[in-house]
Amino acid sequence: MVVSLSGCVIVNKKEEMLLLWKIKHQHYEFPGGKVENGETLEQTAFRECQEELGIDVTIIKCLGCEEFTIDGDNYKSYKYLGIIENNQTPKVNEPEKFEKLFWLPIRKYQIYSCAPNVKSFCQKYIDGKINLNS
Repeated sequence: MVVSLSGCVIVNKKEEMLLLWKIKHQHYEFPGGKVENGETLEQTAFRECQEELGIDVTIIKCLGCEEFTIDGDNYKSYKYLGIIENNQTPKVNEPEKFEKLFWLPIRKYQIYSCAPNVKSFCQKYIDGKINLNS
């Protein structure tokens, strides 16, 4: 069985992505989560940013999909370019799951412990295969 996930890629002007430190997996990951019944991928990405970061985002476009495995579980993870609305300040809203927020320098991702889909995304961005311009 493959679990569908959806989340946001939020990037600042310094080419840094907003990530969360997942306590269970001891790595940085995108804000996002499982798609609920009757929910679109975009709705999931928006909801997860509200739940995990306490912010509203404007969904700009789909940036693609990655398939990966963690602890024997298979995932299909969709990522959407998101922009934080109204200069809201993100914060850790689920401290039982996440320890901290981090603005990851995309071009230095290799020196950090990151989820497989974060690593793949960063490399594709560096290689020019992902365009973040809206």
